Amino acid sequence: MIFDPPTRSRRRTLGRLLWPLLIAGAVVTALVVSAAGDETRVELEYLEVLRAQVSEISRDGDALRDVVSRLDSIERVEFETVVNTIRDDVAEGLSFVAKEPPTAALVSVRSVYRQALQSWDVGLLGFSAAVLLSADEPTTVGEVDNMVKALAELRTGDAIYRDLVSELAREDTPDPLTPMPTVALMPGQGRLVTLAVIYVDAARSSSNSLGLRPGLAVSQILSDPDWEVNPSDQAVLPATETVSFSVVVTNLGNVASEPGSVTVVLSGGSEPIELEGSFGALDPNQQTTVMFAAMAVTPGGVYQVDAELVAAGGQDSDLTDNHLRVQFTVNG
Repeated sequence: MIFDPPTRSRRRTLGRLLWPLLIAGAVVTALVVSAAGDETRVELEYLEVLRAQVSEISRDGDALRDVVSRLDSIERVEFETVVNTIRDDVAEGLSFVAKEPPTAALVSVRSVYRQALQSWDVGLLGFSAAVLLSADEPTTVGEVDNMVKALAELRTGDAIYRDLVSELAREDTPDPLTPMPTVALMPGQGRLVTLAVIYVDAARSSSNSLGLRPGLAVSQILSDPDWEVNPSDQAVLPATETVSFSVVVTNLGNVASEPGSVTVVLSGGSEPIELEGSFGALDPNQQTTVMFAAMAVTPGGVYQVDAELVAAGGQDSDLTDNHLRVQFTVNG
């Protein structure tokens, strides 16, 4: 059998049929390529956000280890600031993983990252609570056990994060543009019980300012008229028949004080004169000035004024600064 080649007319007809098919195929291919490019882009964007978050948490781990190395001398405000900053960073990550990932390929990545974040969050909360309670109530029992549990959570979070890095290294998992950083929130190496005892003992140290410790102090006594100091370091008032005093009270502790009162006693006259004044609650590092009525003095006389906090023992960890005395003379 002999086949005739297609005529020019048939070739033109086939061409008209093939070109639309070719064009349609090209369009489909372009759409597939475009879709694949968009998918890769959103995956990379997702992984870049994740990488930026864990980079911050990695730096948080360094900050936590620095704080832990100084538990026996650190101030409460610094400790709380560092721990709260880390917890805020972890909370940002938890908010991120609460949303669905952009592609199915990232579901396992999000799941592992979320597990690490949850362990870190529980560990940080428990660690902070154990440290502060040990500082506030040094004789309390059970804080070593609580610390062990908290450290175990931090160590678990670190291990899960390493699993996340391994997950991203798999061939069937999208890769971030830049390598993932090393992250370790566990503040030390060794047996958990040993570390827990070390940290609790450091938190209980009397040399730190971790515990809730009020600290009212009589900081200064002021006079009206103003006294001056002579070459012999003696306070001297200008010639006057009356003097009034003001007492500056400062809260040197790290917890707000209750309202209190202070007395001034002027000695040197025929009879001591005692006055009492009150002040409101003071925040840490806050000062207040308590003013007193004028008292009679005699020009040329030698006097002594004592200012003392009244019943401050219940809200003061240091009673040595609750009293201040000034001896002075009045010019004749």
